[in-house]
Amino acid sequence: MVSVIIPTLNEAAYLPQLLEALARQTQPPEEVIVADAGSEDGTPEIARAWGARVVPGGRPAVGRNAGARAARGTWLVFLDADVVPRPDFLEKAMREIEARRLDVATCLMEPLSPRPTDRVFHEVANGYLLALQWISPRAPGFCILVRRALHEAIGGFDETLLLAEDHDYVRRAARHGRFGVLTSVRIPVSTRRVEEEGVFPLLLKYLWAEAHVWAGRPIRSLPFDYAFGHHHPSSRPGGYAEREGERKGTWLAWPPVLHPRSVMRRIGSRSGPLPVPWRWRLLSGDRPLPASRSKAHEGRLESAAGGRPSPPSSGDR
Repeated sequence: MVSVIIPTLNEAAYLPQLLEALARQTQPPEEVIVADAGSEDGTPEIARAWGARVVPGGRPAVGRNAGARAARGTWLVFLDADVVPRPDFLEKAMREIEARRLDVATCLMEPLSPRPTDRVFHEVANGYLLALQWISPRAPGFCILVRRALHEAIGGFDETLLLAEDHDYVRRAARHGRFGVLTSVRIPVSTRRVEEEGVFPLLLKYLWAEAHVWAGRPIRSLPFDYAFGHHHPSSRPGGYAEREGERKGTWLAWPPVLHPRSVMRRIGSRSGPLPVPWRWRLLSGDRPLPASRSKAHEGRLESAAGGRPSPPSSGDR
């Protein structure tokens, strides 16, 4: 039995897309629980209209724990309100979890955005998750799947943490169970925080948080603002249907063998270093660069395609 748990605060612009996507699952969850932190935009009413249970919540860690206490499922799936899973997400995810005998997992991610730079950022983040899954597990809080018994054994999420509570959670869970990054499914996620804060300010925040995670220093205070539940509606909230229609005209023309999806599937459940990064090519519809082109020209092309990537949001957005 699968219980989906969604922490919310003023998510009326996003929650309906997620609830609709869950209703369309080929393997629907037995229950959907929305842990609301006091929304003032009608989020609880929207959740109830879709048949979800609503319980009092708080910041994401608090809401996730509250939802888990109310859940009846043997598997808990923690999602954030701004993700839009495809119809076969739960079916494929649970199938891979059973095949690999995992106890806690996350999955690869992709942006609900047609911008090539956003796609590059997320591919780099995916590679980072895969590279560290046996060394120092990471998981974005917007998609964590865990056995209920394991969640209870580790005492749930640490509610005293203000950031990186998702990474702390899976690192503790991995000490008592088997952790893995799922490669058979991807979770489409909003890029609203990048749109609001900008790439470089957000990148600095993530680098600061990542340094604390590596140092083993819990984040219980922040030297900067990191809003939860006060996001403006994205200019492109998207959804899997919209993205599929836009994919052909916006996606980078990766060589088929070195396409990011192919690389991630080959990495899969392997250990060891990542393969050599793929080479850039022109945007969709253009011809590949001739071999005689200079490295400087290729560098200008890479810069035009979006520059250096930054990791996507993890934890409470």
